[in-house]
Amino acid sequence: MDTRELERRAERIALGDFDLEGMFLAFDRLLRRAMPYAAAAWSTQDPATGLFTSCTVTGLPKDLEREAQLFRHEFSDGEPATFQSLIADGRTVAILSEITDHHLERAARYRDLLRGYGCTDELRAVLWADGLPWGSVILYRMDGTFDAENAAQVGAMAPTCARGLQLALLRSAATHPEAMEDPPGILEVDLDGHVTAMTAPARRWLDIGGAPLVTAANSVAAAIRQHERWSGATSRLSLPKSGVLSLHASMTTGDSGDVAVIVHAARPAEVSAMLVDAYRLTPRQREVLGLLLLGRSLTQIAHQLDISEHTANDHRKAVYSRVGVSSRSQLAALLQADQYDPRTHAGVPPSPYGGFLNA
Repeated sequence: MDTRELERRAERIALGDFDLEGMFLAFDRLLRRAMPYAAAAWSTQDPATGLFTSCTVTGLPKDLEREAQLFRHEFSDGEPATFQSLIADGRTVAILSEITDHHLERAARYRDLLRGYGCTDELRAVLWADGLPWGSVILYRMDGTFDAENAAQVGAMAPTCARGLQLALLRSAATHPEAMEDPPGILEVDLDGHVTAMTAPARRWLDIGGAPLVTAANSVAAAIRQHERWSGATSRLSLPKSGVLSLHASMTTGDSGDVAVIVHAARPAEVSAMLVDAYRLTPRQREVLGLLLLGRSLTQIAHQLDISEHTANDHRKAVYSRVGVSSRSQLAALLQADQYDPRTHAGVPPSPYGGFLNA
């Protein structure tokens, strides 16, 4: 299957009415038809920190101990092709055999874990959307290695997978409005431009947005009807007194031509309240924490926050002190183990804005 056909089929999945796990399983089935592999781990990641918020495994039974061991290696200094390093470098795909010049034993995760399962190669990819890491996938082969064609296939699918999981997260949040403040709502728009159904949060947004919101919803609905291969259509509506609303359209099931439009307050990805509450971070420390975890250098942090490198370094030291670590890798490992893993293992759904929905 060539990359164009793979993209086209992935876009259909992204537009489908799947929950998060169902979408990952559908992407997995598609990718297995294009290239062989024995097992895979599909994950969501907090776009503000790059840390893992859920994991769907195929080809192997779910094993929390193995998952925790693998995550520990993700945050080890010197480990090749970690997701932290891919995110920091803005890369999408890495093949372990290529990174290690076919000496897989250079990777601690191979020596301690993958070799015991008979793994012969690993391909991993970051699922980027809007320049942020929303998820990832790791593929394992037990016979042979991955090649450049495989990397191209996964790379072609990755943006659509990211878009699809964003929509799945938004739908999940919309069906659990009690789990967050200002939850997203869902409108259904028919071919005549009428809003035929809506959730309670959507009614609130409609009260706020009025006729301009109906017009914007019809606009994205028309766009998705005209471009069936798009993995959703998006738009933004600026309201003078209520900020900016984001709209995301996808086709509903059936032949009615109705389009589902998710509407919510536009939010930048930011470090979630759970970390602020846990470590009593100031607003500036929250910003620095997120940028540290995404691999930004002090120079990049200073430039992005419009502060001096000296001030950025002071904030970094303060973050390390509050969390009780002395390095970036220790910071990521501790937050993953103490704040993210318990929620992930308990099945708490990830939030479409980073972190988790309220249990």
